Amino acid sequence: MRLYDLYKGKDYHIIPTLERIEKAVSYLSLKPSYVSIQVGGTNGKGSTCAFLQNILQHHRYKVGWFVSPHLFDERERWRINGEKIPEDRLSQMIEDLKDIFQKFDLTYFEACTLIALKYFQEESVDFAVFEVGMGGRWDATRLCQPEVCVITNIQRDHTKWLGKDCESRAVEKLGIYRRGKPLILGSMRYPLYPKALELCQEEDLYVAGIDFFASGRVDGLKTFVDFYKDELFEIEGLELGLWGRYQVENASLAIRASGLLIDLKEEQLRMALKNTRWEGRMEVLRESPLLILDGAHNPDGVARVVKEIKKHIGCLTPVFTALKEKEWELSLLYLKELSERIYLVPVKHHRGEDIQRVYQRAKEIGFKEVHILEDSSQVLCIEEDLIVLGSLYLIGEIKEYLHKHEGKVCR
Repeated sequence: MRLYDLYKGKDYHIIPTLERIEKAVSYLSLKPSYVSIQVGGTNGKGSTCAFLQNILQHHRYKVGWFVSPHLFDERERWRINGEKIPEDRLSQMIEDLKDIFQKFDLTYFEACTLIALKYFQEESVDFAVFEVGMGGRWDATRLCQPEVCVITNIQRDHTKWLGKDCESRAVEKLGIYRRGKPLILGSMRYPLYPKALELCQEEDLYVAGIDFFASGRVDGLKTFVDFYKDELFEIEGLELGLWGRYQVENASLAIRASGLLIDLKEEQLRMALKNTRWEGRMEVLRESPLLILDGAHNPDGVARVVKEIKKHIGCLTPVFTALKEKEWELSLLYLKELSERIYLVPVKHHRGEDIQRVYQRAKEIGFKEVHILEDSSQVLCIEEDLIVLGSLYLIGEIKEYLHKHEGKVCR
């Protein structure tokens, strides 16, 4: 049994509140027996979590990891030491908890979070890394009672729920802060740091560029942290397993967070960062011709990817899909900087935008060639250098096709 099947076809009028998940957690008497780290922000949450859990795991701790969304296998959401929850275990947990889901009218994400809390407790993990689903103030992952919180950045996403102005979004994301517990910020720029000074105790803040420092570079398809330094730890010449200049920032957040919890060892840290992998995040699926998959789905994320590609790789042809309410028109403008040609792919998810609308807008923007593919698997047959982005649903469809066809890149 999959949790998604249990919720399929159910439409909820979601009211932002912690009351539902709090009642369910209290009913089950769940109280984390492990140390939790909660990671929020607009972009970079998943990569920061990937670095963080790998650092802890390489220091020989048992580490739980709760992520969202999944690409194609729902079990991706719940991992211990990088291994997905076994199918029979997930089925049994859903069977055991489905009455609780219904009793307290939990949303799909709240149910996912409840499973994570119970699974990690039953497996006696030492640490658990929780990725915020959306925002922070009302996010169900707050129930993990984090000892350390991280916020990567504040950019435009989920404006319907989090507010159209950056200050409102900052307030929502800063809602994960727990008084007296460390809060690590990936930026000292407005609005994140100024708002944090208003809402948090200054002594709890650890801010990139003020309290810890990192510098790095991209060399071809490799990324390096040239140096990292905080008040207790300093290291040079780290290779990262994830590509992109912004991964230097994500890695530095993971180093700072883990350093507040454990004694970092140089050899283990080097191996952890070098061996970190995160599917669908600047993932090189094929080198010749080049095929990169990335989950960038909002304008700021797309802009960062475009900047990195232009600087370090050159021109790639974008393969794009659009989701409703994701300001995809602005993303198209950024993608035009990469190429005069673009491929558009419809996704099967109900949130997928009408591909004909995207086609018309791409033409209006000035793309000289706009090609619509029938489905995501056709991406694998295009013989040119590509970057695929726009939605994790699209990445998931491609990964699922490869999984079913044993890695064959063209049908």
